Amino acid sequence: MAEAEQSGWPRRQLAEPVLLGTATLLFGLLTRYHWQQVCDDAFIAFRYANNLGAGLGPVWNRGEAVEGFSSPLWLGILVLGKALGAELVVWAGVVGVLCSALCLLCVHRCTLALAQSRLAAAIACTAAALIYPLYFWAPAGLETSFFAALVTASAWSLVAQSNWAWALPAAFLGIARPEGPFLALALLGLACLARGRAAVRIGTACLALGPALAWLVFRRAYYGEWMPNTYYAKATGALLFRLTAGILYARWALLALIATWVAVWFARIVNRKILAALAFVSLALGFVVAAGGDWMWHARMLAPLLPALVALAVASVARAPASRRPVLILALALAGSPFLPSGVVLTEAVTWKRLPETDYQEGTMARTAFDAAHFIAANYPADALVAVNHAGALPFRLPNPALDMTGLCDHQIAHRIVGALHQKFDPDYVLARKPRLVVLNTRVRPGEAGVWYHPGYWAGETALVERPDFRSLYHRVPTFWEWRWIFDKPSYVVLFERVASPTEPARP
Repeated sequence: MAEAEQSGWPRRQLAEPVLLGTATLLFGLLTRYHWQQVCDDAFIAFRYANNLGAGLGPVWNRGEAVEGFSSPLWLGILVLGKALGAELVVWAGVVGVLCSALCLLCVHRCTLALAQSRLAAAIACTAAALIYPLYFWAPAGLETSFFAALVTASAWSLVAQSNWAWALPAAFLGIARPEGPFLALALLGLACLARGRAAVRIGTACLALGPALAWLVFRRAYYGEWMPNTYYAKATGALLFRLTAGILYARWALLALIATWVAVWFARIVNRKILAALAFVSLALGFVVAAGGDWMWHARMLAPLLPALVALAVASVARAPASRRPVLILALALAGSPFLPSGVVLTEAVTWKRLPETDYQEGTMARTAFDAAHFIAANYPADALVAVNHAGALPFRLPNPALDMTGLCDHQIAHRIVGALHQKFDPDYVLARKPRLVVLNTRVRPGEAGVWYHPGYWAGETALVERPDFRSLYHRVPTFWEWRWIFDKPSYVVLFERVASPTEPARP
């Protein structure tokens, strides 16, 4: 028996570096495969960073104080990159990838703290290296990977040896997302649960909650609001609708969370630390559900929760009785399978290919928006107001003031219109603002069947073009741009220009 154990020891020692090497290889290949994927919404924060760097303040339009970004901390990181002379798209992508790598490191440390096994930690790190949404969103320019690193570090801090390790993640969480202050406060309470009152001192509490309180004071003084404008634009619809949409959106993550809770129970490792970590992840997922989920594919709002779940799940299996491990492994693998990369993605990544541009979140829309912005800049004055549905790449490339018809960067639409995620629009308000140009989208080629603009792309655009005032005051600009994505049919960007009404002087 002793000889058998000794003969198996070298293989056990070899398993850890092999697994960590596999995780590193997967990370490198999948990161390279997704590197060019940039999301249109990221350019909203880029525009704020440009304006802040130019001395205009954290504004989308000069002189308009509206908090249309989701993460003050991420905006600060972007401004830092701009100050260093980096291109924002590249800077955001590099930081996002580094945050994904930090997630894997935190998974390793969290699992090691719970399972007391380096082999289990290596297994967890390898499993986390297969979380597809983490790679898809890492270079996208959003705060997704950064927030994922904070959530994973927070879970680790609750099970680590140090009594004050939770305070720094809490401080960052408070200014990382709209729900961040609530998560920072929850982390403080859960640290008490996990470690007792000794874990929370006046100094650590001030460090944990200070940044969130400071930003709250600044927000109220500068923007006149207690919550960011994005909250009012996205998460203030009917509660039942939001919960239904949120549960549907997060159904696979909810299944994975339930499976992890069951695994912890059957592994008989129920203690205050692991309960605190699981409660924190559960609360973070609860905010996603309560907000109504997200319209974007690839589990953008779920990606930050998955690495911590992997760590907790693998630690549970490692601590479970040997007789229960096969069932737990099977259940957890099935629950996590929706977040694994497809065979096509793995094959293309291994063969040194890249994600096709049409498979980006919005396909080739950002590149097409740049072309449209170039046309506008060359043919219209810099003070011409431009109304847009997609508020990212096109306004980013223009010096012009822009009107966000979805309300993310517009106070009126976000606050005074009833609705939830991208259901808010106000065509009468848009017409009252008299934008010089209105940028619309259609999925039917302009001019087909004798119609230039075919409605149906977004309800807000359809409601606008159906207004009699729009038809009388706006004429089409005889040019358009085509963009493509994963669907077979292309989409098109078209422009409408406001012409002088009988009561207005004609433009030169």
